[in-house]
Amino acid sequence: MISIVFVIESLDCGGAEKSLVTLLNNLDYSICKVDLILIKKGGNFEQFLPKQVNVVYFDFVSKMSFVSKMKARISFLLQRKFTKEKLHSAQMFWSSFKSSIQVFSEEYGIAIAYSQGFSTYFVAEKLKASKKITWLNTDYTKAGFRPEYDLDKYLIFDKIIAVSEQSKCSFIDAMQSVGVSMNLDVIKDITDDDLIKKRSFEEIGFIKQDDEITILTVCRLSKEKGLHLAIDACKILVDKGKKIKWYVIGEGGERSFLEQLIRTEKLENNFILKGFKSNPYPYIRTCDIYVQTSLFEGLSLTVIEASILCKPIVTTNFSTAHSLLKNNETGLICEMNAESIAQSIIKYIDDEGFKKRIVANLADKKNTDKEDSLKKFNGLIKI
Repeated sequence: MISIVFVIESLDCGGAEKSLVTLLNNLDYSICKVDLILIKKGGNFEQFLPKQVNVVYFDFVSKMSFVSKMKARISFLLQRKFTKEKLHSAQMFWSSFKSSIQVFSEEYGIAIAYSQGFSTYFVAEKLKASKKITWLNTDYTKAGFRPEYDLDKYLIFDKIIAVSEQSKCSFIDAMQSVGVSMNLDVIKDITDDDLIKKRSFEEIGFIKQDDEITILTVCRLSKEKGLHLAIDACKILVDKGKKIKWYVIGEGGERSFLEQLIRTEKLENNFILKGFKSNPYPYIRTCDIYVQTSLFEGLSLTVIEASILCKPIVTTNFSTAHSLLKNNETGLICEMNAESIAQSIIKYIDDEGFKKRIVANLADKKNTDKEDSLKKFNGLIKI
């Protein structure tokens, strides 16, 4: 029986976290023993882990001495304030804290870092395994990672997996900028169509007035999701007399900023932050239009989920958008500004025939991501 360990910082809301839980629910546990190392406890998706997974919480910060914590934190703050060529926050964190992290005692057949940043550094330098694999779930360059810092760590891995061709190319270009050619494979995030459709009927979802347009976005409340554009687009729609309610499902560090922006634009009754929902699918199923306003994405699992539920979709033109939708056939891909987002939404509102055609095209679309990705993953670990 092969021993596999997955590492991810937490199972809070996010595409990588959701994809990992789906993957873990589709493994054959008769032929593999699986540990999951989490740095932070209590993530919302932990409740969906299969019972066969042994969860190991590795809260190294709580075990550090007061002096070690202070040294590490001062180092982190100094880097953030004075370094001319800024590192990504995960790179600065690892540089500051890695000397205080002990090498993990267990040895595994396969160790998988299921995201870039901390998980990748931890598997590279603090885990013992016969084979090491890491995942890229983002646009490496646009996320702000510096390849000269990461190069020695990525060279340790036997395989590097990207979730899309675009994230693969972004990483390859970044590494070529420091003179190294890298080979990556692509395995898309796993989505379970049948489970998503089933769970979409487990709750009521939105109850709305007949003449009200319900718009939905599902994402982490973070800068790269472009929710400031969503709020500006909502303002444009309201000023044009459109009767809309725009809901956002998700949590994150930008909540206070977004709440202030909503108040400034006087959109408290039109743009509503609903917080995290463990089951967002009833809300996706019952919304009128699904909108994604991201500035960049590694893939965008929520756009895939909205298309599975046959919703009219508007998405900004981040690098992977055209791999998810065909513009004017299975959705609308717009420019990365509030006016373009608003005009795309208006097209759905004002042209019912166009909207129905998009929905019909989505219904005809066959999604084989689950089967394809599981086959590739099983080949990767030689199951």
